[in-house]
Amino acid sequence: MADMKKFLCAALVLGLSASLAACTSTSPDASSGGGDVLVVAGFGAEYETLFQEHIAKPFTKKTGIQVKYRASGSGAEMYAAIRAANGEPGFDLAVMTYLELDQGQRDKLLAPVTAKQVPNMAHVPNKLLDHTHGVGAIQDVQQVSLMYSRKAFPKPPTSWDVMWDPKYRNGTLVFNPKNILGVYGLLNLADMGGGGVTNMGPGFKRNEELAKHALATPNTSAEAVPFMAKETATAFPYFDGRAAIYAKTNNYDFTIPREGTYAHLGSLGIPVGAEHKDAAYKFIDYWLSNEVQERWARAYNVGPAVTGLTFPADFAAKHITTPARLDEVKIADAATVNKHRTEWQQQWQETVR
Repeated sequence: MADMKKFLCAALVLGLSASLAACTSTSPDASSGGGDVLVVAGFGAEYETLFQEHIAKPFTKKTGIQVKYRASGSGAEMYAAIRAANGEPGFDLAVMTYLELDQGQRDKLLAPVTAKQVPNMAHVPNKLLDHTHGVGAIQDVQQVSLMYSRKAFPKPPTSWDVMWDPKYRNGTLVFNPKNILGVYGLLNLADMGGGGVTNMGPGFKRNEELAKHALATPNTSAEAVPFMAKETATAFPYFDGRAAIYAKTNNYDFTIPREGTYAHLGSLGIPVGAEHKDAAYKFIDYWLSNEVQERWARAYNVGPAVTGLTFPADFAAKHITTPARLDEVKIADAATVNKHRTEWQQQWQETVR
């Protein structure tokens, strides 16, 4: 019987990633001498590195709870794993976005997350709490900035309209709405054309016009990096977190145009069938503490999810760090985005060829 169990687990490792969690222990780690274990699914690449250094390791040192991290793709992919497993995906906490929190509360597949379980939720502004739906927490705030070439723009551009300027449009990037950056790009264009999240026609019209001249139509934010390295891109939308990273290594900078922009909310959600909910609640509370919020914001180049923190003037000028700045930024209704996103992707494919 033991040999058969080993064979089945080996087969799962080789071929069935969705079932891998069943062969992955979430019980105390014998190699660490015991103690609780928290399995966290989140983003990969630099996010995983920063997470381990600034969140996971300090949390373990403080609580003794071991954090096992799984780089699992996008927020949508992580929620898909939760849904496919009917709330028992084999991990205890998922790093996602506020869009998945909306879907999770509708599907009843995410556990409650309120100030009762997570006391530091009391320090999160209502504008952010309104987008948690009682089933998660917002841990950071990004915004869609205008990334621009310092060579093309000796002074920062002040409007999204520069992307349509004949001098610059051949170097712009139009992101596919398969990536959430592409969704926000469409929303910005819709707003500029007199529409909005419930009237995307003006956005698609402007998007189609721009795509005829664009340098590329990337599917991911990472696909923009080679164009910055070659200095062929002129101006394009980009999240401020990654923009800050590449502004240090390339001849590019970023700004917020006068028309305003959209926020993107990082979130934490607990599957209803998570084995270690208590550890997950402690982890969320830790991440929302003032010390950790400030440390994470500086490390990941994002805005914090709690108020009352102080940042250097140059950092505050580029990111959402105050209640006043949070009030200025737009947050798209998650239910509307989730309802129409597939439709928008199809329409984008039809208009951008």
